[in-house]
Amino acid sequence: MKLTEIHIQELYTFTRKHFVYHYDVQTELVDHLANDIEEIWVTQQHLSFQEARDKSFKKFGIFGFMDVIDAKQKQMNKRYWKIIIRFVKEWFSVPKVLTTSIVFLLFFIILKTPYSEYILLGILFILSVFDLVKQLISRKKQKKKEQKKEKIFLLEAMIGGARNSFTGLIFLNLFNFMIFN
Repeated sequence: MKLTEIHIQELYTFTRKHFVYHYDVQTELVDHLANDIEEIWVTQQHLSFQEARDKSFKKFGIFGFMDVIDAKQKQMNKRYWKIIIRFVKEWFSVPKVLTTSIVFLLFFIILKTPYSEYILLGILFILSVFDLVKQLISRKKQKKKEQKKEKIFLLEAMIGGARNSFTGLIFLNLFNFMIFN
């Protein structure tokens, strides 16, 4: 027997109920379950879809899909770090190094002016507010995706989590700068 589209959708729902939230991980598990269910049906044709699904799920052991989720997260972490390293390599191109040097010189000039701490504090505050607004917009988009039950990818969630901590660091530096002055 072959699985129908309805069976595939039920497998997606089943993985979601078992705490697999990211679409890419769900797809991998659904593919594995579908192949296993079809193999079970070859030897035991009398089983219903739910019975074959449960039999296939029992093969994952006590913790269910948690081992698969952990393995996928490790795989995505490797991929994520490769992307970050690629961006770091791209950063050290001539135009970007030149732009960084110009920004450094502008900060140096600002620091030589009177009331420089107020100028820098204002710039840091504006950047913090701008980043916080962008983060809130991003969170609203993520919530809408979750409410509409759209596909949420693991890498996307990891990047969003890393970005959230970045804004906290900016505000921490803002308060450090105020205390320093």
